[in-house]
Amino acid sequence: MSTGDFHNRPFDDGTLTKLEIFELYAREWFPVFLAQNVPSKSIIHVYDFFAGPGTDSSNKPGSPLRIIRQLQNCQKLAAWGKVKTHLHFFDKSSQKINQLKQIIDEQVPKMSNVSYDIKSLAFEEAWEKSAQQLNDQHAAKLVFIDQTGVSQVTDDVFSRLVKSQTCDFLFFISSSTLYRFLEHPAISLKISRPDDYYHVHRAALDYYRRLIPSAQRYYLAPFSIKKGANIHGIIFGSGHPRGMDKFLQVAWKSDEMTGEADFDINRENIKPDQLRLPHPDFRPSKILVFEKELENLLRNGSISTELDVIQVCFDHGMKRKHAEPVLKKLKEGNIINLKFRIPDIKRLNSPRPIRLI
Repeated sequence: MSTGDFHNRPFDDGTLTKLEIFELYAREWFPVFLAQNVPSKSIIHVYDFFAGPGTDSSNKPGSPLRIIRQLQNCQKLAAWGKVKTHLHFFDKSSQKINQLKQIIDEQVPKMSNVSYDIKSLAFEEAWEKSAQQLNDQHAAKLVFIDQTGVSQVTDDVFSRLVKSQTCDFLFFISSSTLYRFLEHPAISLKISRPDDYYHVHRAALDYYRRLIPSAQRYYLAPFSIKKGANIHGIIFGSGHPRGMDKFLQVAWKSDEMTGEADFDINRENIKPDQLRLPHPDFRPSKILVFEKELENLLRNGSISTELDVIQVCFDHGMKRKHAEPVLKKLKEGNIINLKFRIPDIKRLNSPRPIRLI
């Protein structure tokens, strides 16, 4: 995860965390578009703009092989034969691309309806080459931008990702890029503790949120990774609540305290086995803040459906299940009346009501 060529040595723990999050999200993402009720002739595009040679020096798989592994696990899904999947793997190093091609040719079994686009291209060239496909309204897109060093996700690149329909993305931000957000005048005043580098990814998230048109509902979430004295980050984006729902499931699986980091980002020193204890001192502050806000909104009637509850969850970076204790408390206290315990992501078009008693 440094600016050097980390493929020439074993992946460190931070790099493995990043790759695991990428892979876990791919595992959740593919079945959505390979389920039974998809239109015939559907198309999936997956982009990895910094693909690398396929493995590290210890033969641990990099992002392309992890993507392929999750796609292989989907071959028995009902819509497999209806959907064409195009895997686009790019890297500016021709040597790495040749290694990747060789590994795929020699080690990856052929899959029907899957094609490979593996080319030695720098990010800017690969990005322009992919523009038409990213703009295709009828195709599903998943984008990985595992950049190192200087950030290639400029304001323009980010805005084009946001405008691409049916497109989820994850991009990696190195520590050197993250620290620039603390100095940005548009957001520096919003950071309560600008000296606290643990929270630098929240500054980055605030910045990117400012680039989204005010009338557009879009979902962003961060995940921070600590390596030595440095903090690196992942930014996730999706235009659909289902995408956000799946990423939060992955993030909270990786971090039981906040769903945001592979370290104690709020410095609360709470152990996982203490989470079930009733005392507030053993409950993460992020959860307590969320529960208080949700309860207030329900009590004053500001939210009235399970979709409203889902939006509050996602605005706070919480899973839908985190709403359950508040809903239970207010129902048992005869404050609200409702017919669900946990808001259902499958009912986005027909959300059930919450009635204030």
